[in-house]
Amino acid sequence: MPSPSTPGSARLWPVLAVATLVLLAGCAGSPLRSYNKEMQNAVALVRSGDVNGALAQLEANNVSSFSSGDASRNPDGKDKTVLDSVTGKDILYYFEKGELLRLNSEYEQSRDAWLQADEIVRIWEDEYRVNPAKVIGEIGAYLVSDRVRRYDGHDYEKVFLSTKLMLDHVMLGNLEHARVEMKKTFEREKLIESFREQEYDKIQEEEKKRNVSPTIGGLVEGGYPMDELNSPEVRALKNGYQNAFAHYLSGYFFELRGENSLAAPGYRNALALRPDSKLIRDKVNKAGRAKPGPGEADVLFVVESGFAPAWKSILIPLPVPINKKRVVAPLSFPVIIADDSVFVPPSLDVGGNVLPVETLVNVDALARRQLKDQLPGILGRTVIRALVKSALQYQAKKKGGSGTAADVLTTLLTVTSERADERAWRTLPARLSIARAILPVGEQSIEFRTENGVYRGKIMIDSQLSIVPIRLADDFVYVGQRGAQGTMTPDPEEAEEEEVGEEEEGEDTVGVRAAPVRRSTARRSIVPPKGGIMPRGFIRPR
Repeated sequence: MPSPSTPGSARLWPVLAVATLVLLAGCAGSPLRSYNKEMQNAVALVRSGDVNGALAQLEANNVSSFSSGDASRNPDGKDKTVLDSVTGKDILYYFEKGELLRLNSEYEQSRDAWLQADEIVRIWEDEYRVNPAKVIGEIGAYLVSDRVRRYDGHDYEKVFLSTKLMLDHVMLGNLEHARVEMKKTFEREKLIESFREQEYDKIQEEEKKRNVSPTIGGLVEGGYPMDELNSPEVRALKNGYQNAFAHYLSGYFFELRGENSLAAPGYRNALALRPDSKLIRDKVNKAGRAKPGPGEADVLFVVESGFAPAWKSILIPLPVPINKKRVVAPLSFPVIIADDSVFVPPSLDVGGNVLPVETLVNVDALARRQLKDQLPGILGRTVIRALVKSALQYQAKKKGGSGTAADVLTTLLTVTSERADERAWRTLPARLSIARAILPVGEQSIEFRTENGVYRGKIMIDSQLSIVPIRLADDFVYVGQRGAQGTMTPDPEEAEEEEVGEEEEGEDTVGVRAAPVRRSTARRSIVPPKGGIMPRGFIRPR
């Protein structure tokens, strides 16, 4: 354990003092902010169909107190990012902005936002390739809090970014750019695997140097909800960053381009990640056999449901060796609580053809798998931080006594910074599912169940490579085609079940037959949100 009076600890004072001021600034982009709380309102607006309102909320959340007007932009007119300045826009801003713009079918702007995010990821990748020891070894950067580090995205978010860019490029007809993103996805997966292995080794080295050996068992004994990370769907995943859809999309793309030798590996990789998928299994070693005829297209429906899980901070008491004594200290760790309520339609009815829907990616489980894999490293960093902070507090009291400015500053730093990193891409869907069929080119009717009723609308199938994005967000359905319109009506079957259920409940409760409460099965009003844009599938809240 480091001595409280070591020169290394003394040299940390200026860094820690500045970090404290940043933490207490309370400005947009401050590490002190709770990102989950910050995004709650924006997510609620998306659920209600007000994407423009969500975009405005996102912009308001990312206005820095330290820069305004021209000061927030580079000479080329582009936003300053965290690569240019500590007050620049971070990767989460571009993650969320790209997704919100995509929901508005603004694919050019969505692509541009995600390319900004990709540039931040690319810089991280280049830093790791050039000097992996430096990137992995910057444990000192986390001595205040994991929240202070530059956020480069969770591993699954980095891979999803390439997947989302693929879709934008396909929707815009930029097929060569889509091909580049597919190649980038595979390279990114390999690099993430290498990085995590070396990072874990580095954390273990630091633990040995400081003579600490925290265990996951001790974390569980302290009350950490480890069951959330050990559920069957989490254990079934190969890792916390690869997603089967990215590889299936590669197979679909190359198959329709007539490059079956490249399509086959995509389908095989997808099946390795999702071995229970019938849709994937049907394509393995069969790429190119079912071809659309004249006036037909091989259509891929990408059905996204819900929102990615929030990362939250909880305090767990752990014994830590401080000043040669075992002291129980409250330490913060991230936790993700599973959400099993996400609704995925069992099928789509397109022009009278009933297409089964299969979930290829459970982002909720993917996030929990990543947390499970990284928890030992998070535990090691957190315990090391506790040791260093206690040493600084001891030094401050020894030099000036209790109540001095240094003592107060150090105590304040310890209290304000002890919170786990809650940052995560919140508008990412919770589930990603697909349906696929060869269908006639032209306008087609589409119908499917949602959690709140039945969506009915029209889509246009106009090319051989045809992807139809669909997003279910509680009271709203987004169909990712410009000009697509639809309506939501209550499901008659559900209305009948509700009526019967309420009759039985009344009989059991009061001993007499209660009059059934009848809900209208008439079409609900299609009400545009603020902004005047007619929504696609809005259902007024009950």
